[in-house]
Amino acid sequence: MPIAWPPMSIPTRRRGVPHLAAALTAGGLIALGAASSTGSAAVEVGVYQDDPVKTVPGLARRVGGKGTRVISVYVTAGRRLDPSIVRLARQRRARLLITWLPDSGRAGSNQPRFRNRNVARGKFDRSLTRLARQVRGLRPAPIIRPMPEPNTPWYAWSGTVNKNNPATYVAAWKRVRRAVRRGGGSRVKLMWAPYHRSVPDIETNEIQDYFPGARQVDLVGASGYNFGTTGGLGWTDPQPLFEDAYRQITALAPKPFWIAETGSTRKGGNKAQWMGKLARVRADFPLLKGIVWYDVKDRNGDFRIRQSAATTRAFKAFLKSCLLYTSDAADELT
Repeated sequence: MPIAWPPMSIPTRRRGVPHLAAALTAGGLIALGAASSTGSAAVEVGVYQDDPVKTVPGLARRVGGKGTRVISVYVTAGRRLDPSIVRLARQRRARLLITWLPDSGRAGSNQPRFRNRNVARGKFDRSLTRLARQVRGLRPAPIIRPMPEPNTPWYAWSGTVNKNNPATYVAAWKRVRRAVRRGGGSRVKLMWAPYHRSVPDIETNEIQDYFPGARQVDLVGASGYNFGTTGGLGWTDPQPLFEDAYRQITALAPKPFWIAETGSTRKGGNKAQWMGKLARVRADFPLLKGIVWYDVKDRNGDFRIRQSAATTRAFKAFLKSCLLYTSDAADELT
């Protein structure tokens, strides 16, 4: 769920635009099969789109149905997931990746009602359990990604704002896990996914400070974007974009790793080639199990797959390179 830096208004449906931070030089999805020490395991690719019920079928026609085997959506705390999205996932036999957001549905981190301590006290247990029950029967197994990117200052649950800290985030995560387990059992998977780099990059805001423990997570991951030469940033290829985060996060928990959300503009470089390089990162990231493409145009850039004929072709080649498959074994998210 990308957001801009400095923060800007968040569209109602999408809840965000990509993370754009002038301090950085470098915010749909996928699931993989079993990990491979050679980085050759198959990777399943999906997307985030603003209105998947309307747009996923069209994308599938352009790039092939396997490109929409995972559908990424956001759900605000206390709200029910749109039943039409559940039906879409069932009809297409797609995996849902549900990003759960404890906030009011508006931009800004100063939201006292949604501080981490309130999540940890169980304020949202009921709605979380209901959400897990709503999706637990889906196949492939659904994933819930609670409170992503806590190592940034942009959200109500971020660890450096709204009277939060990393310890209150960890307590909130553990409470979320209990509520999800009550509703979905082990069938609903939980993904812990910070931003690829901490903002601000200070000693009290490091990625590991937010880790709830290996027993608390089923999957791990990170999000990050190539904004190109926008706002004083530089063009950054996928491997250097995620390398440090992959190393740090898999050291905490050597579990299936997801690039939980990513995309590239074409400002200052070749977006089609960037897609090709994204497919090749699994050679360096042997635990890589999934990739989610942010298929949206917003004020930070055009991340859409269909931006041009060249990017559409490149995405199709990216899918082929990822060795997509539909085996039942993928359902286990091992």
